[in-house]
Amino acid sequence: MSGHGRTVDSRQSGGLRWFFGVVARRQTYYNLAYLLLAFPLGLTYFVFLVTGFSLALALTVILIGIPIVVLVLSVTTHLAAVERTLADSLLDVDVPAAEPEETDGIVDWLKTMLLDIGTWKGLVYLFSKFVTGLVSFIVSVVFGAVVFAFVSAPFHYRDPTTGVHLSGTSSLGIDYQHDVWNVGIEVPLQLSGELISTYADTLVGALAFSVIGLLLAVVLLHVLNGIAWLYGKYTELLLRDTRAHSPN
Repeated sequence: MSGHGRTVDSRQSGGLRWFFGVVARRQTYYNLAYLLLAFPLGLTYFVFLVTGFSLALALTVILIGIPIVVLVLSVTTHLAAVERTLADSLLDVDVPAAEPEETDGIVDWLKTMLLDIGTWKGLVYLFSKFVTGLVSFIVSVVFGAVVFAFVSAPFHYRDPTTGVHLSGTSSLGIDYQHDVWNVGIEVPLQLSGELISTYADTLVGALAFSVIGLLLAVVLLHVLNGIAWLYGKYTELLLRDTRAHSPN
C-alpha cells in the first residue's frame, strides 16, 4: 500500500474513532449534566429577578424599593459567581474571577458594585440563562424522544401508533402580581401531528430502526457537545473577570 493510501485510511480511522468516541469521553457527560441543569437554573433566576425587580418597582413610592434593588443586584453577583464555577467545573472552559476589591464602608461598597460592569454583565447573563436553558431543554427532550423511539422499536413493532407524536395545547407562563401591579410572560405552545414514525411490521425492520437510533444517539451527543461549547464561550464572554459583591 502506498503512503498516500495509508494516510487516507488513517484519516478515515481517526474520523470514525472521533465520531463514535464521543460516547466514551467523560467531557460529553459533563456537558450533558450542564445542559440538563441549565433550564431549571435559568427558570429559577428568571423568577427571582422578575419578582425582585417587580417588587422593588411596586414599593419605590415608599422608598423600600431601592434597598430591594440593591439586594437583588448583590445576590445577582453571587449567582453569577455560581455560574462561573459551574462552567469551570463542567464545561471545558476557564472563566477566571476578578480579584476581590476592598471597600471602605457601605457607601463605598455600593458605589463599587453599581459602577462595576461585571455586575451588569452578570445580570444580563442570568436573564439570558432562561432562554439558553430552554433551548437546551427542548433539544434534549425532543431529540432524546426521537432516539428513544428508534432504539426501542423492537419492543413495540407492528404497532401502527409507534413513533413520536405531538398533540395538545399547553403554555409556559410566569406571573407576578402585587396590588395593582401585574407582570407576566406566557408562551403558548400548540403542538399537533406526528413528528416521526417508527412503525415496522417485522422484527428485522424494527432492529434496523434500533441501529439507526443508536447512530442518531451518537449524532445527538455531538450536537449537545456543540451547544455546550457555545454556552461555554458565551459564559467566558460575559462572566470573565467578574466578582461577587458583599458588604464588608
